[in-house]
Amino acid sequence: MPIVPLPERVRAFELDPAMPSGALPIFGEYLDRLGDTANRRLVAGFFLVFGIAQFVAGAGVALPVGTFALAGAIEAWWLYRAYGRVPETRLKREAFRQVDVTADGLVAAGRTVGVRLPDGRWLRVRLDEAHRLLVAGHRRVWLLGRGPKVFVGFSGVVRLRRATIHDGPPPGAVPMPEPAGSGSPRLDPVLTAHRHQLARDLRATAAFLLVLAAFAVWVGLGLPVVGWLAWPFVAGAVLGASATAFRATAYRRPLPADHWTELRAVLDGPVRMSRHGAARLSGLTMLADGRVVPFRLPKADPSMAANIAATGRLWIAGVPRPGAAKTGLPGYPVLGTVWLG
Repeated sequence: MPIVPLPERVRAFELDPAMPSGALPIFGEYLDRLGDTANRRLVAGFFLVFGIAQFVAGAGVALPVGTFALAGAIEAWWLYRAYGRVPETRLKREAFRQVDVTADGLVAAGRTVGVRLPDGRWLRVRLDEAHRLLVAGHRRVWLLGRGPKVFVGFSGVVRLRRATIHDGPPPGAVPMPEPAGSGSPRLDPVLTAHRHQLARDLRATAAFLLVLAAFAVWVGLGLPVVGWLAWPFVAGAVLGASATAFRATAYRRPLPADHWTELRAVLDGPVRMSRHGAARLSGLTMLADGRVVPFRLPKADPSMAANIAATGRLWIAGVPRPGAAKTGLPGYPVLGTVWLG
């Protein structure tokens, strides 16, 4: 069980161009779960029915209109998420095409990254900092689709991004240098950027919960007959926002570990995907003292599950001990919590 100060080559999950994208293990099932918004539309449907009930109950105009607006915003967000990250059914029957980035074929203008394609055209895709560093470090992407609008895949990641193909690079773009690598979880630039992005996402979630709490207060004051439901909802939303904000603060802090420990991982069954796209997997691994212990990730990022399943490796930040431990992949925007023992 080697302790790796600076991994020269870390094996990772990569998209296979030899089979249709929808048939790839874990990846295809993840796309299906993410694209299925039917069960999530029940939430927007509830608000829609609630707004109609407010009209019937004589709650005025402002409160029902606000309810309809909230339902529309929820529905629009889920549809946008499915549209931006899930290919159409016809594309799931096609295979990915690997594109190796040339030395001068990678530029960036703010969040927009330009990749020069073999035919001389340029791919333009908006990426967060962690994925920009990932592309700059590994210098390859995978394309799905043939038209001017395509989907882009990355090393070690199951999530896709929608992109467009143009004749030239993004206006005002400058070359992207290769990022400085680090074998330390604390100093890993890709992992640090990924943790900061997770913190921003959690802060946005906390803000949305507070909006829901404020809306419930409005409902409780404007429609006292449903106060028995509104006020407990307010309390739950505020508590949820507080817990989410606390998690966001934790993600802003760097991981304390200064090295990675690589463990062999043997799964005891297939990766199971939840209705909401989270993965669940378990298996066996060996600690430094030779003990073979079970491990489990009850609610893992799909990218984390795909990397463990594809490589048979489990990377622990620091020295692995029984209990909860931080796991990830050196140099990749992949992070999770594993339970050992």
